[in-house]
Amino acid sequence: MAKSTNELDKGYKMEELLRSYFLQAGYYVVRGVPFVYEGFDVTDIDVWLYGRASSVSREITIVDSKNKKTPQAIERIFWVQGLKIATKATNAIVATNDRRQAVKDFGKEMGIPVLDGLFLGKLKKFEESSRLTEEEYFKKIDDYALSKIDGDWRGRMQASKSLLAKGLSFDSCNEWLLNGRFFAEQVITKPNQREVALRSLYLICSYIAVAVDYILREYSFLEQAERSALIKDGFSYGSKGSSGFQKILNVTMGLVEQHAKDGLLISKQVRSSVNRQLTTSNTEILGDFFSKNEVAKTLFTVAKELEALAMQRNFLSHATSSVELRSLLLCLIDFWAMDRVLFSESLR
Repeated sequence: MAKSTNELDKGYKMEELLRSYFLQAGYYVVRGVPFVYEGFDVTDIDVWLYGRASSVSREITIVDSKNKKTPQAIERIFWVQGLKIATKATNAIVATNDRRQAVKDFGKEMGIPVLDGLFLGKLKKFEESSRLTEEEYFKKIDDYALSKIDGDWRGRMQASKSLLAKGLSFDSCNEWLLNGRFFAEQVITKPNQREVALRSLYLICSYIAVAVDYILREYSFLEQAERSALIKDGFSYGSKGSSGFQKILNVTMGLVEQHAKDGLLISKQVRSSVNRQLTTSNTEILGDFFSKNEVAKTLFTVAKELEALAMQRNFLSHATSSVELRSLLLCLIDFWAMDRVLFSESLR
C-alpha cells in the first residue's frame, strides 16, 4: 500500500512538506528529480523549483533536504554547490534540521541559503492532504501489472523527470513530446488504466509548458512571426536549430560518402529521407500556438495547473480545467495527429 505523508520515511516526508511550502509560495515544484550523467544515475535533486519573476526573468532552484540525526550540514553546502553548477541552476538551497548559527553563516558565505531546523519545524502547517505523494503516484503506476513490459511506464516518467536536471531546452521538449504521445495513446487504448495515463500525460505536458516558458524568455521582444519561426525551428531540429543540424548531417554524410560502398547513393537517400520527414512534421502547429502572446503569458500558470491536476488525490480529468490548459492539450493532440473527438470521448 502506498504511503501517505504521515507514513513516509522522515526524509521523504520533509521533501513533501518542502514541496507543499514552495507550491504555496507560487513556484512550480517537482520532487525527486534524477540527475543522470552519461548514462549514470549520479543522485536525485530532492526538490526542483521553477519561478517566473517577469517576462524576461526565470529562476531554477535546487533544494537539498536532509532530515537526519546527524545531517552533516556543512558537507551538504559543498555538495549542493557542485550540483548547482552541474545542473546550471540559478540558485541552490540546503534544508537541514541542524540549528547551529555557524551553518547558516557558512551557507551565507558560500551563497547558499540554509533553511534550518527552526524553519523546518514550522512546515507542518503547509501539509497538503489533497495531493498524492510522489510514492503514491508511482504506486498507481506499479499497480498496473503490465506497465513494465507495456512501454515501461515508470521508466518513462523517471526519464522524463531527469530531463529537468539536464536543461529546459528544445531537445528535452522533443523527448517529452515522444513520451507525451505514448501516454495520450494509452488514455484512448487502455480504459482500465486511464487515470494513471492521464496523470502521467498531465505531468509531461507541465514539463513542456515550463520548458517553453523558459525558452521564450529570450524571444519576448520579437514579433510573433519571428517567435513562431524560431519555435518551429527548435521543435523541428532541436536546440542547435536547422543550421546546427545541417552541420552534423553534412559531417556524418561526408564520412559515409568517403568510406561506405555506394556512399554517394546512400548519402543522397538519407538526406532526401531526413528532409522529407522534417518538412512533413507538424511543428508549425507548435510554432503558431506557443508564439501567441496570450499563450506565452499563461504558460507558467498552466504548468502549475497541470501539475496540480496530475497529483490531486480525488482525480478529475481536465474537462473542467481552464481554457488555457485545455487549449494547450488540444494543441498537442493536433501535433500528435490524434483525433480530438476520440481523445475527448475517451474521458467519459
